[in-house]
Amino acid sequence: MDNRSVLEKGNILFLPNGGFTIPQELIGALNGATQDARAIHKNIAYKPNVDRVSGLIDKAAAAQTRDAMREYSRLALRFMSGILPDYAKSWRVDYASYRSIEERGRTLPLTKRNDLLHVDAFPTRPVFGDLILRCFTNVSPSQQREWLVSDPFVQLAAREARNAGLEKYAAMAGSPLEALRRSAVRTLRTMGIPLVDRSPYDAFMLHFHDWMKANTDYQKNSPHYRFDLPPGSTWLVFTDVVPHAVLSGRLAMEQTVIISRDSMADPSLAPASILEKMSGRTLTV
Repeated sequence: MDNRSVLEKGNILFLPNGGFTIPQELIGALNGATQDARAIHKNIAYKPNVDRVSGLIDKAAAAQTRDAMREYSRLALRFMSGILPDYAKSWRVDYASYRSIEERGRTLPLTKRNDLLHVDAFPTRPVFGDLILRCFTNVSPSQQREWLVSDPFVQLAAREARNAGLEKYAAMAGSPLEALRRSAVRTLRTMGIPLVDRSPYDAFMLHFHDWMKANTDYQKNSPHYRFDLPPGSTWLVFTDVVPHAVLSGRLAMEQTVIISRDSMADPSLAPASILEKMSGRTLTV
């Protein structure tokens, strides 16, 4: 089966031997990266578009950490391009991250907790109907990373999207008030005011992310499938297609790319396509 089809149907593409080699000196260079554990920094992030890192306590280690994460980003993107060439033609490279803090028992606000099932949405980087593909590597020498997942978005949306208020967000699409609001946002952005222009789809997905985490019934009663991801393994997953939670583990690296809906093997499986079919509205303009 085409790797695209595997991922788009809500599966995890798992490579127990890693798929690509990460030099030990790169991993060693991250040992000096002390993460800022405050809620505003869930991870140490590398931003390729500006070639810098955020989320560090020790700014003296920034250059070393940046160089190591830049190299991981390069290696991960080369690997992903090789196994997913149809995506790579048009993807947008997003952040890489280093997840150095133990997930089990971590104290975070509810909407930022990793141990609750959720689908991903980015508050500051709307995708306008495209998809969030993430490549993870467990770089711990000894500790597995424990994941919990549930049924993919097509089943999730059928069961929960209307309960979460889809119709409210669908009503935004094409409404004069929404058009006026977004026009004002775009104007203010040209003046240097850092507002985010997001589509009704992006607004719903941000809301859905928080709604899922706060919904005790969903957290307890949705189907649960556990995966123990060993040291040295790599896995790829659409994190806006697959509800997921990270229950334990530390020392993981990750690279995100934004996949064009048009490059999918089956664009009807995109969360935006599913929600648009349910609501009868175009949600991504």
